[in-house]
Amino acid sequence: MDASVLSDFSCGIDSMDEFIHQELQNYLWMGSCQMYVIYEGNEIVAMFCLDNHNLCLSETAKEKMREGTKPIPTNAPEPDSSYWYRTFYDAIEITYLAVVKERQHQHIGSFIIERIMDKLAHDSEICCDFVTVRALKHENYSAVPFYQKCGFYPAEREIEGRNLFMYRIVSR
Repeated sequence: MDASVLSDFSCGIDSMDEFIHQELQNYLWMGSCQMYVIYEGNEIVAMFCLDNHNLCLSETAKEKMREGTKPIPTNAPEPDSSYWYRTFYDAIEITYLAVVKERQHQHIGSFIIERIMDKLAHDSEICCDFVTVRALKHENYSAVPFYQKCGFYPAEREIEGRNLFMYRIVSR
């Protein structure tokens, strides 16, 4: 798909709109992500991009999962399995997700995330345990609360002024 279909798209976040209009096409040409556009009738209401990714879990995070203080993948084996000694875990990354400004706060973004999660949970050809995202954060906007409401957890310590890397477990 060509990013030119988003020429009139605006989510109201200047940095995101600038990226969509000036840089996204290069990412698509390089194969860095796959873009999806959501229409209602003839109007675009949202867009998102997905890419293959890896999640590096710290020993502390894995320990919390084994102890039950953090959610654990439903297909994860017993605590003594070699699964827990891996450094990287297969993931799908939501590289971009934006809803047109006039349609925000209507649960469109969370609906998209739930459809992504359902697809990953039920498609036997896609093998991953996690979905990741770098939640946008800057002085006037933070996507972190949105992703937390959608079931994502921080994968790193939060640093002021920097996007937050987050993950959610794919339930199979």
